Amino acid sequence: MGFLALATLFQGAAVQMSRALEECQTLERLALSHVAREETTALQFFDSLTQTLDQFRLLFQRLAEQEDVQAMTISADAVAQMTLAVLREGLAGSSQSSSQYEGDIELF
Repeated sequence: MGFLALATLFQGAAVQMSRALEECQTLERLALSHVAREETTALQFFDSLTQTLDQFRLLFQRLAEQEDVQAMTISADAVAQMTLAVLREGLAGSSQSSSQYEGDIELF
């Protein structure tokens, strides 16, 4: 069983939140380009979602920078249970770029 630096996990989470934020903003622009001007208020949930993602990104970034977190480690198994390979690698601080289609997918 390996161990993962907690700061690395927090930094990886901040990066993943940043990517999710960018994707959400792209989707918002796409949706806005297909909605009549008078119906744009229906897309306000994008604003709430982007603000939430950005706040989590900032939180994880700040947590990664805390001095007391720098020496802490957690079991790598906590991240190994993630089903999407790209997310799992990102949280573990891996700089490898996997295909976004790699890994297991959970269907609902």
